Amino acid sequence: MNAKNRASTTKSYQKGGGMSNCSCIYIDNYESADFHTSVKRKAIKNHRCCECGRTINRGETYEYVSGKWDSYIGTYKTCGDCLSIRNTFFCDGWLYEGMTEALWEHLLEMRFGEISEDCIAELTPGGQALVCGMIEEIWKDYFDEDED
Repeated sequence: MNAKNRASTTKSYQKGGGMSNCSCIYIDNYESADFHTSVKRKAIKNHRCCECGRTINRGETYEYVSGKWDSYIGTYKTCGDCLSIRNTFFCDGWLYEGMTEALWEHLLEMRFGEISEDCIAELTPGGQALVCGMIEEIWKDYFDEDED
């Protein structure tokens, strides 16, 4: 496993200290950080989200993580939309730079990418747009295959 692209923290924040009521995404094969720090920051300049790739604009709150995974020392900046997805769907850890891929695979494994509306309601508007866009793409691909 490439430590640079697949570094993870220990446990993610869980509402109420327990499991999410939404469908859980588990990442089995990851390396825990040798050490890391995580802080919420307000951007004083534009940054790029390590998960979705969108620009974190000046004035926006984001998560800044730095740490060491195996022999790789790295930093990660995650936008609020991706944080809302991670806090809602990832129950036991995650891989930096791999959240959208893991979410996509999870949605494909579910029946037509269906998720409870209550889970989607917990997300930020940008997080809702990202998840709903993925679901719509899955549905489109599914129904396009039926027409062939």
